[in-house]
Amino acid sequence: MSASTMERKCSGICFFNMKMAPAFSSFMLVALKSIMVLLLFLSCGTASADSLTAIDHYNRAVDYAYEGEYLLALNETDRALAENPEFSLAHITRAGILNSLGRYDESLTASDQAIGLNPNQSGAWNNRAYALIHLGRYEESLDASDRAISLDPALPEAWINKGTALIALGRYNEALDASKNAAEIDPFSSDAKENIRIAEAALNTPPPTSASIPSLVILVASVFGAGLMALTTKARI
Repeated sequence: MSASTMERKCSGICFFNMKMAPAFSSFMLVALKSIMVLLLFLSCGTASADSLTAIDHYNRAVDYAYEGEYLLALNETDRALAENPEFSLAHITRAGILNSLGRYDESLTASDQAIGLNPNQSGAWNNRAYALIHLGRYEESLDASDRAISLDPALPEAWINKGTALIALGRYNEALDASKNAAEIDPFSSDAKENIRIAEAALNTPPPTSASIPSLVILVASVFGAGLMALTTKARI
């Protein structure tokens, strides 16, 4: 997914919106987004009345998340999954919302549920990487970031999370390379630039104490929200 489709980051959650022409009315936009979700279900052979209800709750969840109403958004993802427990994108978005709420263990569970349904979703692996960074499990976060990158090499958040995990592990040369990849994909990414700054500073100065590294990394991840990706079918798949 190209960086040009990235439109919003807030408290660790990224949404990917389609760039719509101004001529589209709100009704047409909602209809088009709903059709996109429906096509996804049809392609998976799961379209049904309960799936359509799940889509409705899912779309509401995305709207609430955009507004920063994460608890309301979480409630809507739960209702979507009650209608269709195999709605993998709802699990991914739920993981993103839980990360925004700082509920990292629950986010990890949600990401793993999405991966269990479909292991080929970069968003699920990326959300997993983000949660693992906050849980201090940097090696596992690095593995999850690599899985996300293997599925979508153009996903800047995955490269940022990889850089963050490598910084925490003291592998600054590799962190610098990963962060430069993120910046190349998204030249306007302040999070990529910040990771480059941190890696370069670490390479040019005596290493910080072991106690200071995790707090620095967590600050970078939480402020810039590199890993919280809600892949929304009412937005862009």
